[in-house]
Amino acid sequence: MSRTWRTSGRLTAGLLSTLIVFLGWPAPAQAAGQVTSIANASITEGNSGTTNMTFNITYTGGSAAETVNWTTSAGSATAGADYVASSATASLPAGGCMCASVTVPIVGDTLDENSETFTVTLSSVSVGTIGTGTATGTIYDNDPLPTLNINSVSQAEGNSGTTNETFTVSLSPVSGRTVTVNYATSNGSATAGSDYTATSGTLTFTAGQTSKTIDVPISGDTTYEANETYTLRLSGASHANYGTRTGTGTITNDDGVPVISVNNVSSAEGNSGTSNATFTVSLSNPSYQTVTVAYATANGTASAGSDYTATSGTLTYTSGQTSKTVNVSIQGDALNEADETFALNLSSPTNATVGTGSGTETILNDDAAPSLSISDVATTEGNSGTTNAVFTVSMSAASGQTVTVDWTTHDGTTTAGLDYAAGNGTVSFAPG
Repeated sequence: MSRTWRTSGRLTAGLLSTLIVFLGWPAPAQAAGQVTSIANASITEGNSGTTNMTFNITYTGGSAAETVNWTTSAGSATAGADYVASSATASLPAGGCMCASVTVPIVGDTLDENSETFTVTLSSVSVGTIGTGTATGTIYDNDPLPTLNINSVSQAEGNSGTTNETFTVSLSPVSGRTVTVNYATSNGSATAGSDYTATSGTLTFTAGQTSKTIDVPISGDTTYEANETYTLRLSGASHANYGTRTGTGTITNDDGVPVISVNNVSSAEGNSGTSNATFTVSLSNPSYQTVTVAYATANGTASAGSDYTATSGTLTYTSGQTSKTVNVSIQGDALNEADETFALNLSSPTNATVGTGSGTETILNDDAAPSLSISDVATTEGNSGTTNAVFTVSMSAASGQTVTVDWTTHDGTTTAGLDYAAGNGTVSFAPG
């Protein structure tokens, strides 16, 4: 079978190639030295919408027009998020420029991020060979670094154990790359170890994260004190600037002003010399301030000088102290007496209030009651009138209190009214 073709004018190289394929004729040899290449391209991304990145394709060494396929593929840039995946066929004309340009839409955003790349690859050139068949598209970021900020916090300390004060570190706006920042506490009026636990470390914000928290343990106590502070400072940030770089942690006092109280005591007096009655004067809770209070004894049924030694003074509690004692000398004796009391009174407190302001000391008697005895007497009656028979009533020991005893007569071999006058009465011994 034979085919005859007539043409008017000249067939283009592309049309001729199409006819050869259509008719099944053998394809002519490709033009020697004709090379097609694509060049790298770059663009700044923009903040919204899309901007076209243009790649230039050229070929050399030939006079016929040609076509070449091209397609994109991801690198560090992601199709859809950073650029629009694209592919097409480019036509390069004969003569003149012998070049073509292809465009890939670049997606704008406001994320700070690293420059990103993707590739455009050539394939299936219709004439000649492919030289540089792959080009890199570089998307330059145009967004400022995000800013790191840390807040300040406050919390009541509690009475025991630990509770956390939680700081929040914020990143704004959102970043497209990993951001890291170091943090560390430092003392203010609060002291690490006693008031809070020293804390340090590194925060890592992966792409898209905007908030992290830092917990600092706060130590509880029962000490009345002023509010205390420490700081948490950011340092060594990567891929971010600082806004508020230092946060203040305030430890709020939740303990009341101390209340001062004195107890009641009792002690045996002893038979001689002196011994101490010891009062304890206590604060309800410790204080960061110096606390003072005045004290003085006051008579009750016991008398200063004879039963105890009058005592007065001032107690001083330095920071953290909660207990002091006051000794009052008690006079010993061998007198049986009732238990006696005196008071220790508190007054004029500073940096505290008085709760139980008076303590009582009871001096316990430790001497037995004396025994009583009466003597026998003998009296000559006489011949007329009356004569007194004098009996002596004695105590085995002096007493510290009034002792009384009743007496009455009773007949023996004598008869009341004939031999003696019946009688009765009371004998009284004053103290001593």
